[in-house]
Amino acid sequence: MDWGSTVWIILAVLGAALVVGGIVAYRGSRSTGGRAAGAALAAAGVAMWAIILVTVPVSSSSSDTPPPIIVGEELAD
Repeated sequence: MDWGSTVWIILAVLGAALVVGGIVAYRGSRSTGGRAAGAALAAAGVAMWAIILVTVPVSSSSSDTPPPIIVGEELAD
């Protein structure tokens, strides 16, 4: 596993924890500062997930040469 995959996993876990923690903090607080902090935490978690969705490649390719295509011989009648 390369460093990019490790960073994506860390961002995913931290992002999910921040979203859930922010929602809990927002709903559990009566003060304006507590609600603002909860909203900021949830927004930071959503931003982490946005970074993951933008940077994870949809497909990959390699610079290796592809294996040769083997064509079967036609059978003579």
